[in-house]
Amino acid sequence: MPGLRITSGFWYISIPTGRFRRLLQAERAKRDLRQELLTGESVAAHWIPPAYEIAGKGAWPDWMAFWVPLLSERAISALRELLAPHCEFLSWINEPQHHYSLLNITSRIAKDEWSCEESSVYGDEYAAADVISLRDGQIPHVFTLEGYRGKVFVSDAVARGSVEHRLTGVMFVDPSIPALHVPFINSRLRIRQTGFVRREDALEKEQRSLVH
Repeated sequence: MPGLRITSGFWYISIPTGRFRRLLQAERAKRDLRQELLTGESVAAHWIPPAYEIAGKGAWPDWMAFWVPLLSERAISALRELLAPHCEFLSWINEPQHHYSLLNITSRIAKDEWSCEESSVYGDEYAAADVISLRDGQIPHVFTLEGYRGKVFVSDAVARGSVEHRLTGVMFVDPSIPALHVPFINSRLRIRQTGFVRREDALEKEQRSLVH
């Protein structure tokens, strides 16, 4: 598509699981949060927090594993100025000393403004999309892609702010790296609990595979 290029000013978020506490939505069959939250429309006026359960015995992360960002009070305090124009903060988890809000993301890149090199398409929706490009232009600080619900993206400013504040539980992945490759890329993020997965990390992994 003319005018599209690989853009370095954004990342997609990847939430590692296994070492942190995580949320399980209760009564899942009775309420489809994907239909509520992935429309790009405001829902704050009639938001009722669903029932939930907390699983695991690890640390409480600042970015808790869920399919849209679920952020701690500390994370929202650090990133609110950047995120607020592009989402609604929907209060959900309310535990002693641990309060989290969902991000209902209202900024979306139109279908004719993005493209990908690897994809699976069913009807009008992408089931998977990797090696993602954006048309030159202003990048929202948090956004989704029209026609694809599989990833949430953030600007470089949000990613760097999160790392600088040492917010735990999230990796920021170069959009040129397919999601299936991320778990196999050797990095030190398991120790730091947050950080970047860059293209050179993927290339280093590929080179080691060729050697062996």
